[in-house]
Amino acid sequence: MCSPMSVGLSSLWTAAHLSNGGSVAQPARRSVVIDGKIGSLPFHDMSWSELETLVCELVQVVEELSPCHRYGTPGQAQGGVDITGRAPDGSWSAFQVKQVAQFTAANAKKALDLFVRGPRPQGATRLVIVTSCKGTRTQVREVAQEYQDRHPNLTLGEVWDAEHLCRLLRVQPRIVARYFGDEVAWRFCDTDALAAFFSAASTGAVGIPVAEADPFGLEIHEAISVDGHAQGSALPKYFRRPFDDALDAAADQARSGQSVIKVLLGDSSTGKSRAAYEAIQLLPKEWRLWHPAGQDDLLGSLHSVAPCTVLWLNEINRYLLSGDAVRDEQVAGRLTELLRNPDRAPVFVLGTAWYEHWSTMTTAPRNERAQTKSLLARDWIRVPETFSENELSALTAESGQTDDRMLLAARLAESGHVIQYLAGGPAQLERYEMGSPTARAVLEAAMDARRLGHGPDLPAAFLESVAPAYLTPLQRDLSPPDWFRQAVEYLSAPCRGVRGPLAPVPGLAVTDDQEPSHFRLSDFIELHARRHRRMVCPPSEFWSAGARCSAGAQDKVALSREALVRGRRADAESLAMAAAAEGEGGALFRLAEWMSEHANGEDAVLYYELAAEAGDAQAQVVIAWRCERSGRLDDAEAWYRKALESSGRFDAAVGLASVLTWRGHATAAARLYGRVLESGFFGARAVEYQARWMAESGRHELALLLATWSFEAGNTEAFTGLAWRYRYDDTQRAIDVLLYAAEAGDTNAPRELAWIYEEEGDSARADHFCEVAVSLGETNVLRGLGMMRRRRGDHRSAAALFWRAYNLGLGYVLFELAALRETEGKLRQVERLYWRALREGQDYAANHLVRILETSGRVREAEELAGDSTDLLLVLARARADRGELDAAEEVLVAVIAQGEARVLLTLAEFRQRRGDLAGAKRALRKAQDAGVSSAPEQLAKLLDGGPSIQAPKPC
Repeated sequence: MCSPMSVGLSSLWTAAHLSNGGSVAQPARRSVVIDGKIGSLPFHDMSWSELETLVCELVQVVEELSPCHRYGTPGQAQGGVDITGRAPDGSWSAFQVKQVAQFTAANAKKALDLFVRGPRPQGATRLVIVTSCKGTRTQVREVAQEYQDRHPNLTLGEVWDAEHLCRLLRVQPRIVARYFGDEVAWRFCDTDALAAFFSAASTGAVGIPVAEADPFGLEIHEAISVDGHAQGSALPKYFRRPFDDALDAAADQARSGQSVIKVLLGDSSTGKSRAAYEAIQLLPKEWRLWHPAGQDDLLGSLHSVAPCTVLWLNEINRYLLSGDAVRDEQVAGRLTELLRNPDRAPVFVLGTAWYEHWSTMTTAPRNERAQTKSLLARDWIRVPETFSENELSALTAESGQTDDRMLLAARLAESGHVIQYLAGGPAQLERYEMGSPTARAVLEAAMDARRLGHGPDLPAAFLESVAPAYLTPLQRDLSPPDWFRQAVEYLSAPCRGVRGPLAPVPGLAVTDDQEPSHFRLSDFIELHARRHRRMVCPPSEFWSAGARCSAGAQDKVALSREALVRGRRADAESLAMAAAAEGEGGALFRLAEWMSEHANGEDAVLYYELAAEAGDAQAQVVIAWRCERSGRLDDAEAWYRKALESSGRFDAAVGLASVLTWRGHATAAARLYGRVLESGFFGARAVEYQARWMAESGRHELALLLATWSFEAGNTEAFTGLAWRYRYDDTQRAIDVLLYAAEAGDTNAPRELAWIYEEEGDSARADHFCEVAVSLGETNVLRGLGMMRRRRGDHRSAAALFWRAYNLGLGYVLFELAALRETEGKLRQVERLYWRALREGQDYAANHLVRILETSGRVREAEELAGDSTDLLLVLARARADRGELDAAEEVLVAVIAQGEARVLLTLAEFRQRRGDLAGAKRALRKAQDAGVSSAPEQLAKLLDGGPSIQAPKPC
């Protein structure tokens, strides 16, 4: 018997998807028969955990339960429930799974008693007892029927034994193969079920066999040559490092049948892609690899990813950091669905990322990029930038067996930067630094274009047009007539056997005289630019050349966005209009959004309209929304339909449904809502937002209906969002919504009720719903209740609630407890609590500790704890400034800014303003604006107008 941990994805699924080029035989070429010798399945050989997992997967399919999941953890009090799931009619079922040799009437009585007495998860009204026994004793069925008679409001009479499981599994070949092996599935499952399975899975899978993947096509860097001689292998022999063990473990998970995602995290040329390539060589030969060309390709074909597929997302920011946060979140949500779907397992998602992009994706504010942060949480492997002394020694110890290129890199690389040297990085940087003024100007123009969002393929016309702006007047006058040709020849010449820092794009169109039309910047030089040029704002000619000569509309959109955050509104508008002329209205939409927030709202409408006419679906929805709210339903419907036809946006479909509802076309509206709700979480969230607007419009019954549909479609925050829309205008209605939600199985509702009743002064009801919430696992209710009581001065009750939450596993509640003790002046307790939080992995505790150590005069301890962390150094500087030591605080900030942390310029400007140095504050804000710090232009404008004090964001 093979467990799901020892069998990868069934080759049944793979065979169904690999029509050509795969190594697995086609299902149509083998006869499908039921071998009479397999009349049952060996459940008795499974562990209890394997049986429970199998049952969970089975009931999810045969009973159409969604969501459906295992309940609780081993050793936890679970009320006799192992699995819970919601049926299409909204009712919840519970399953108790028993891996036993015999199941008696006494066992049945105990299980039923536990369920009847409750509490029952999600208010489940049905219990199914599942056993591995061959049959079920008559006495057991009699006990179940007796309990059913005594509790007619519950469903208690079902006992599934091995025979019943076998009947269900005969028509589930995928599940049988997954848990017992392919041969068992062929010999056990019904012929019709096998035929239907292969028919349903007959669409072609994306990707190619892993063995056929070209490493350079996967964007692995070429290696240097040694003395100009060709090497025996295009890739040097791989040298394993400690992080490879974690990568191999992920590959083992995939081989065993689990879907897994890992992102290799490190800067350019550290060996991320090569390590990933080596890891997938361990996979069985039936595995395929798909490398989507971009975000559109990924979204368009993700549904075709079959089990046993490596999804290769080199530079994962290309797919999750496009500049369109909504679309990025859609990608993250689709990838999460893929990883969670047992029917499509195993899938191995392998990505790489630079630290800069990783930080943007994973440290967004709490209410932003939630799907992305959830997808990437804890699923990264750090690739060290340098080789350790031990690794260098091991690499050179057996020089006769080590690739000559690796040996050369190990011997000559500075400070252990072996992989960077291997990829030619230092030679490329040397080429830049030793270049002529014109060559440096061309390369700097390329650097700025890439770091500000232009795509990888840089038009020669753009570079030639903008490079003169990077020269002094004298340098321009002294440049030869063919300066550009000489510059690109110098920059594209090979460096130690790899491409130069700016190389022609292979295979892209060339002009009539055979001069390259596009160039591509090397990763190493791009990273150098991001580190060392982040404070530089390109000259005006850069932006105007971008509007005329950049490669495509999306490049103009990216540059328009960067111009806007640097206070260059006219340049942003020119780029946006140029993009719109090519059919891309996204930049105009972003300009309209900016104007709505910072300028005249009526002026913004013009840009929304221009963006909508250019085909931007977001703008079309905004225009439709404005029309709907002003009663222009014909115009609203037309714009909603345009947005829906061009993009399929959920908010467009919901808006159209709203217009149809206003017009009395309830059936058509309901169909639209149904389509949106079927599309998953984002569709359900769009319906929730519509429910909130219905509430605002006074259509309360419709609002509640939409919230209910959204909740039933999987949006667990639907009722909460609606209730808080009412909270301060109609508190009783908010309470009524949450009481209704609790009846509907919303486990968030008791928590919210506890908080509302506490705010209303009804502590008795607050305590009641607090207990209900805790029984459902919502321990955060204790933290919220404690914070409210702390604010009103009830410290004793607050402390008790905080400690109870902590003892139930809510580690971050220590911050609230520390804040409570700080208001009481118990500073020693405060410090001990923060140290405890830090030891338990709550990293933000270090911020408080640095503040406490600095303000209490333990300066050296504060500095040691802060180390080189930007956030902690900001805390240190602020604490120092609060003590009146502004000069010392500024020294800390200047050192951080020198490391490239442009956002710290806002804090520097704030400190300078506090001590009356307005000229210094203006200089800091101008630097921040040039570096693209988003709030800098607004802060600078206020300072120039004599407005309020600068407010730099605090470390979070």
